Amino acid sequence: MSMNFSSFFKRKLHKEENNIAVIGTPTNVNHDIHVTVDEKGLLTGLPSAWMRQIGTQITKDEQRENPLVVKQVLKYYNFSIKKGNEDRPEFKHIITERDIVEESKQIDLYTQSKDAHKSKDSLSDSEQKEDKRSSYPVRPPRKIDGSNLIQTKTLAQNIVDLTLVDDTKKEEVEIRHKSDSTVDLNEDGDDMLRRRSGMTDEDYMIEIRKICNPGDPDDFYERSHKDLGSGASGLVFAATCIKNGELVAIKDIDMTKQHKKDLLLSEIKIMKNFKHKNLVNFLDAFVVNDDHLYVVMELLDGGPLTDVVTETVMKEGQIAAVCYEVLQAINYLHERGTIHRDVKSDNVLLGMNGTVKVTDFGFCANVIGNEQRETMVGTPYWMAPEVVTRQKYGKKVDIWSLGIMIVEMLDGEPPYLREPPLRALYLITANGRPNIVRWNTLSEKLQSFIDLTLQVDVDRRGTARDLLQHEFLLERMELKTLTPLIRAAKKMLHKT
Repeated sequence: MSMNFSSFFKRKLHKEENNIAVIGTPTNVNHDIHVTVDEKGLLTGLPSAWMRQIGTQITKDEQRENPLVVKQVLKYYNFSIKKGNEDRPEFKHIITERDIVEESKQIDLYTQSKDAHKSKDSLSDSEQKEDKRSSYPVRPPRKIDGSNLIQTKTLAQNIVDLTLVDDTKKEEVEIRHKSDSTVDLNEDGDDMLRRRSGMTDEDYMIEIRKICNPGDPDDFYERSHKDLGSGASGLVFAATCIKNGELVAIKDIDMTKQHKKDLLLSEIKIMKNFKHKNLVNFLDAFVVNDDHLYVVMELLDGGPLTDVVTETVMKEGQIAAVCYEVLQAINYLHERGTIHRDVKSDNVLLGMNGTVKVTDFGFCANVIGNEQRETMVGTPYWMAPEVVTRQKYGKKVDIWSLGIMIVEMLDGEPPYLREPPLRALYLITANGRPNIVRWNTLSEKLQSFIDLTLQVDVDRRGTARDLLQHEFLLERMELKTLTPLIRAAKKMLHKT
């Protein structure tokens, strides 16, 4: 809804009569949430809609014992729902620590806004859907295959400190990442960038065309008949590189529906410089008919690690092999000021030869066409406690998520997967490190490795570089030993 700001702030003039002061309507009202526990041990001061969300998910005893945790969880949960309903991007943009700072400010502003204090008799349809966990299907129990039984460094500041962006565009990226304590939740940061830069959508399209391959994608890739999926951005389909015969995924982004061409431009520039053997790499891009952007990415034929962890049992040496490969990808991203923020088995793709690659960041998100929007900023079951508490929130959230992924490889699923997201967030924040059922059966080296990943104290949690030197990884088996597991999982899931 457009608004004339001059009329919005225009004051009504009042005649002074008998020097009686005219008291106007309060402005800049602060709706901050103050939570207390009453005589019965129940929380008071929370918006009524938030109290209804608690329902049976957080007991009265838990409310009494951890009122601050309950407040933090509800604040984060509701902010995530709000962002999820408003922001449905065609791709994930690359996250830096400065983005995290800005997000934390937005969460604080949200709790002071009227949106957080709406009192309704029932939750909205979208909130009810979230409460039913529609975005987080429960995985089936793992099937056992008897044949296979058995400290802190200075963090990089942000993307603009790197030589990844042309000097002519650094100012735009700096504006995008600039921390602004007066940010309005109703104004998207990218809209702010567009306004300040003075560039139009057509200007951005000109810049995008300049950095894309000017050729015809049909001369480089042969499209297969296999569509990988479709979503808000268009179709994702498989193809084969004519030059080397490698499989690729091509995402067709309908530019007429892409409202953030400024962000898209900077992402392409960054992704073209992100190349690593353990990342699902951005390969090429084409503009077709002036209104479609074709983004070409690697495609692995072994499927996600999730299939292996749910259908087979991995040996410690195989777990070490996967961790070693994933850590190399995480370390690469961290050294470039980037946080993945959603490390989990679903986002680790395998090749039939045992290749391990991390996906789901930047343009490589949704490489297999699954564009179902996760409302949470990152999937809650793999989430580090500091994501909710916002204390020392930085790159080490990826290390915690790696630790939870190890639990997946051991138990077939992460802790609390059978719980609704709100309760899972509470348990993660209140309990910290989860219990590991098979702990006493693990080797000392694996126990030590897990200890470094699942430290609630962020300062004591290992960095990616530190963990790459851990003795547990010296026990890693060859990647080709993953191939029988991949084949077994495919057979069990009828994906062959």
